[in-house]
Amino acid sequence: MTHVLTHRGLPDGMTRWDLYGLLVKAAKHFGLTDTTLKYLRFAISRTQDQDYAAGRICALWPSVSETASQLEADPRQIARAEARLAELGFIVKSSAARCRRYGVRSENVIRYAFGINLAPLVDRAREIEAAARKVCFEKEEAKRLRLHIPKLLELVRTSGDASAEEAAEVILPSRRPSRIWRYARLKEIAHALEALIETFADASVAVEMSDRCDADVAPREGRKTNSKRCSSGHPEPRLTPAQFCILANPSFEDAVQQYAPPGAPPDWRTIPAAAKDWAQVRGIPVGLWQRQVDCLGPEKAAICLLVADRNAERNGSAHQVDDMRRAFLGLARNTAARGSALHGLIGELQGLRRQLHASGNMSDASGRVPRSGGEIAFHTAGEPPLRRRQRRLPEATGQDLREMAEGAE
Repeated sequence: MTHVLTHRGLPDGMTRWDLYGLLVKAAKHFGLTDTTLKYLRFAISRTQDQDYAAGRICALWPSVSETASQLEADPRQIARAEARLAELGFIVKSSAARCRRYGVRSENVIRYAFGINLAPLVDRAREIEAAARKVCFEKEEAKRLRLHIPKLLELVRTSGDASAEEAAEVILPSRRPSRIWRYARLKEIAHALEALIETFADASVAVEMSDRCDADVAPREGRKTNSKRCSSGHPEPRLTPAQFCILANPSFEDAVQQYAPPGAPPDWRTIPAAAKDWAQVRGIPVGLWQRQVDCLGPEKAAICLLVADRNAERNGSAHQVDDMRRAFLGLARNTAARGSALHGLIGELQGLRRQLHASGNMSDASGRVPRSGGEIAFHTAGEPPLRRRQRRLPEATGQDLREMAEGAE
């Protein structure tokens, strides 16, 4: 019975206009035209925020002619838009006798409605969000590939191999990737050029070795592979809000605590808001931050900022970064391509775990918890920690860090 069709509600933190914004970003993915987007904007504007709560009816019932008048469009155009949206699975149409549309709203709750029901649209919010992030990621990657492909072409040109240049000409005849906008095509060209460079590099090595005396030639071993353990098949490590506060530097932690609900610890609903403000303090533009949030989600973007912020404070270390903006952008791209940025802290977390096993507890008589490997070394030697904590963290127990370190492995 479509006149009383309900839905599961929007995800936490998402509003009806957030949903519309995601639809605009993923319009090409779903095959939405300007007319259908215009209709959806009108439909969402005729609903109320409480209609998007779980178990509610989210619907509108203006006639086709009334909708056409509101949008200054032809009624047939509106009818085609409704039919297309129903075909795509975003709306459900229903009507009473003689094709009438009407509904009843009582105490700000729709009791029943014969017209356009948006329940399928609301139930697909997660799918729409994932599609919008994919589109955003592909847009950023296409921009990067358009800058990367000319560098690959230059490597082929400077190799001095005529056959390599001919092969590159076949891969990209125009030699102008700036005219290509499809991400799939750019990715295909980049992979083909990288394979070409690798092939001719191997061939040149083989020729060089054949010119030597056989007695001097060492057996050629296979190409060196990354010896790190593959993370596939293992659950992706995750941070709890308390662990996030432990790893954050004092200033970042203060910003997180300011956004926490009164009398409650920080959570993943407030940490991204604090991270957004802290990103601006660290010189990361708002636009860049928002693009990464759209691509990765607020939680992963905040973790990327956490890792970049920690690396910026590693004075005298080989991992110290001078440009927070570039460090954050690189971590975000690696996260989108390979997984959680938390892998960058696995070594440090394992060091924390070893210290925990060695000392039994990381907190001293003052109840403070060290924040880094260097601070742990001083801490276990009986010297004060490098960074003074201004308050105790009841959540920051040795058990929390032990679980975090074990999860990272």
